[in-house]
Amino acid sequence: MDGIFSGEVTARRFIHFVWPSVLMMVIIGLYYNMDSVFVVNLVGEEALAGLSIAYPVQGIMWGFAVMLASGSSAIVAIKMGEGDQQGANEKYTLICIVSIITGIIFSIVCIIFMDPLVEFLGATETLKHYCHDFLGIMVWSFPAAFLGQLFEYFIRVDGRPVFTLCLYLSGGFVHLALDYILMGPMGMGIEGAAYANLGGIVVIMIVGGAYFIFADTKLKFVKFKNDWKYIGHCFLNGSSEMVSEASSGITTFFFNIVVIKLAGDIGVAAMSIILNVHYLLISVHLGYIMGVAPLISYFYGAKDYDKVNIFIKYSKRFIIVTCLVSAVCCLLFGQYIVMIFERPGSELFEIALTGVRFLSVALLLCGINIFASGFFTAYGNGPVSALISMSRALIMNIIGVMILSWLFGMTGVYLTLAFAELTTMGLSFFMFNRYKDRYHYSLR
Repeated sequence: MDGIFSGEVTARRFIHFVWPSVLMMVIIGLYYNMDSVFVVNLVGEEALAGLSIAYPVQGIMWGFAVMLASGSSAIVAIKMGEGDQQGANEKYTLICIVSIITGIIFSIVCIIFMDPLVEFLGATETLKHYCHDFLGIMVWSFPAAFLGQLFEYFIRVDGRPVFTLCLYLSGGFVHLALDYILMGPMGMGIEGAAYANLGGIVVIMIVGGAYFIFADTKLKFVKFKNDWKYIGHCFLNGSSEMVSEASSGITTFFFNIVVIKLAGDIGVAAMSIILNVHYLLISVHLGYIMGVAPLISYFYGAKDYDKVNIFIKYSKRFIIVTCLVSAVCCLLFGQYIVMIFERPGSELFEIALTGVRFLSVALLLCGINIFASGFFTAYGNGPVSALISMSRALIMNIIGVMILSWLFGMTGVYLTLAFAELTTMGLSFFMFNRYKDRYHYSLR
């Protein structure tokens, strides 16, 4: 590996390695938001609500894809840090096969159980056909999504973080272009959004595969041995990232169930806007930990703990600044953010604006929890990172939305994300302190 892996750690080299991951995740967040912008403006508010109802299926699929990618990439990076390149290549090749098979299984299950699935998600009669139309097309993209996600993680482990940005720029360009063409001039409605998603995912898979086939890479496809222990470790080690991704789908499901009773279909559409904005603003933190995790894994494997402590020092500064900036953006510029989705004066606009302003509290607190979860994944400690991730992204959200909505109605729904981050922060600090001697890092 070149650059920061083989030379002195400087702020310039660190930023050069990490910024593509941050920018990539922000771009992905923008893609999700632009999907909603196109849908609400070119198809309508009901279509946006239908998209939100269908989202949990995508969220769970992405959760499993990220679980395999993050869990395996940390293990492979540690192998590379130890100098075992052949072992790293074998494990990389094996997880590619496992990812394809898992994606196919997901597609088959969704196709077979499509009708009861849409019913279970809570779609009203008005929204059912939107869910059917969208999911009926999206399920065919799942195998490509699994493989594309894997390529993205391993290109970064291979020492080419800038190429991951190119990967998502190419897929994102196709996605957004198809969004406009298929939902605009061609008038394909929600099906156009599904085909646009599928097109972008396939492009990412093709470009990522081409990198490993044609480029001069450290990681290579080789003959592999079946290693069930390694596969199990990948699932366990990546479980926190799976929880982070899948829980967004699961919590969206619970939010939808609660909000549809409190504010109807229009409330579900507004909640979709709020959660999209939330994802966009936390994508900075998600991208950051994705960028810094391979460095932590590699130098932990190489037993160079001083460099890991340098990364922690940089991370504390990053978290403080980005949390403050994102919170201020929601407070001061919330109306302009919501105006991207909906014109001022409508009921949808007012509900969404209130929710976006409440996001500022959650955004002040989220950085430390997201970093903590990815930090322990980088050390191969899946159970701890999963516990932190499950707390902030799933358990406390479900508890919060049920209790707070009962106490305060829609205001309670808005407060749920902040409640989840606040209650998880104590757990994160406890785990940081507990494992500092075991992993030889300093919190000062």
